[in-house]
Amino acid sequence: MPYRVIQTPQAPPEAEIDSPEMVEAAAAVDGSEQDVLMLAELAEIGMDLARAQGAYAKARLAAAVAEDGAPLAAGEDPTAAFNKLAQTVRRIIALKARLTEDISQRRAGLAAGREARRVARKAAHATAVREAIDFALADAYEAEHPTPAFDPKADPYAVDPVEVERDEMFDHAEYLLGDLDLCGDWLTRPVGETVAVLCEALGFEPDACVKRDGAWHIRRRDSGHEVRVAGRKHQAPPSGEGPAEERSGLWDAAGRPPDMLGDARAPP
Repeated sequence: MPYRVIQTPQAPPEAEIDSPEMVEAAAAVDGSEQDVLMLAELAEIGMDLARAQGAYAKARLAAAVAEDGAPLAAGEDPTAAFNKLAQTVRRIIALKARLTEDISQRRAGLAAGREARRVARKAAHATAVREAIDFALADAYEAEHPTPAFDPKADPYAVDPVEVERDEMFDHAEYLLGDLDLCGDWLTRPVGETVAVLCEALGFEPDACVKRDGAWHIRRRDSGHEVRVAGRKHQAPPSGEGPAEERSGLWDAAGRPPDMLGDARAPP
């Protein structure tokens, strides 16, 4: 019986959790945070100017009512500049508050999006691992229980005992995967290790799942093509017919010519 290598699906790295849209959104949030810092600086400058204008307004109003002070001119308002600065500072503070709230909401959205993607990728990885386990078990089962040849006279509605046993095997495997002592870490270890444990627990042949050259292999049944190739016997043409390679008798038992064997005419 031939074998195939059991591949282990790899979980996507955490560093790639953000989608392109999320990367763009995160960059926009970082830019907005810089805007908040600039608004804070503007508010500080505005407050410094407002303090100076407030002190001036107090002094001017005090001088206007003093006996020896200069009275206010027509239309003069010592508090006008202060009022404008105070209004500007209030607007800056309000804008800073709105932008900070917006940043907070966008960061919360990014965090929720990352968590949703993390959960989805974890589920997708679990599905991929489970499918790899099921495919390997199906190969091992087919190797030991070849599918019967198609019988055109068979009742299409009759219960297939092979399929029933196969379904029971998968149900038992699912139960075993839930056994923490047996397969509790099946999502984090190589699929081949899990399949080897399951094959033993399910009663497959000891060589159903083997480790060779650092890789796990599962036994599978021959494909129809492999059966035909194995059963085909190549006969070299009679002397004087066909290419020189065929006349030389260097074809191997599987019917492969010298160009598939390397330079078969070269000395060992």
